[in-house]
Amino acid sequence: MTVSLPLRRVVITREKEQGRLWLDRLERAGIAATGLPLVEFVPLSLTASVNPDPFDWILFASPQAVRAFKAVGLGGAEARMAGLGTGTTTALAQVGWNDALQLATGDGAEFAAAFAERVPAPARILLPGPRRRRPQLPAGLQAAGFAVEILDLYETVPVAAQQLPLVPAEEGDVFFFCSPSTVAAFTAAWAERPPCVAIGETTARAALAAGFEPLVADSPDLEAMVQAAGLDPEHQLEPESMP
Repeated sequence: MTVSLPLRRVVITREKEQGRLWLDRLERAGIAATGLPLVEFVPLSLTASVNPDPFDWILFASPQAVRAFKAVGLGGAEARMAGLGTGTTTALAQVGWNDALQLATGDGAEFAAAFAERVPAPARILLPGPRRRRPQLPAGLQAAGFAVEILDLYETVPVAAQQLPLVPAEEGDVFFFCSPSTVAAFTAAWAERPPCVAIGETTARAALAAGFEPLVADSPDLEAMVQAAGLDPEHQLEPESMP
């Protein structure tokens, strides 16, 4: 869905470093933007050594899952890799790994279904990611006959309340929400419900349940969120790059 919003600026609610990348791209495209990080990533200690070699596939549902997997020294395995959406595929390429499938999917359920259409079961799959994750991807893979192992590498936590402003928005601000966790962090801090764009249907459902009236991006990336907001960049958005 795309409409024209009474825009003053875009507010990016992603984790600080991820948000900075988007802010740079928006500003170079001539779109006013500011950052309001609502979540942060806390690395988890691995309780046991992990050998990725026995797995046929390693699937990543977010760019942060790729970075966390790389940060703990995993990778270089014989397993093939694939990511959910263009942002995750880009993150794989930026750390030197290849997305073997290049699936253009918007959420975990779509990712599981598209994977099952391309890859025959049985196969062993490793899913690196956050401690608390949405169940659609592992459940969809298991229902399709795949053996799935979860690897918790980090936790997504809300930014401390004392680090947040008393008022989240100014007139004309449009919020970009990229996960249900950012929606939950916003609603825990403020009663306001400003205009917003959700990166996909899962985030949109969380926003609707919280009292927002979200526009929804057609694909999980900044370009689609800009389009959903009805924005017309002065310059083409540059490709995302790593910090």
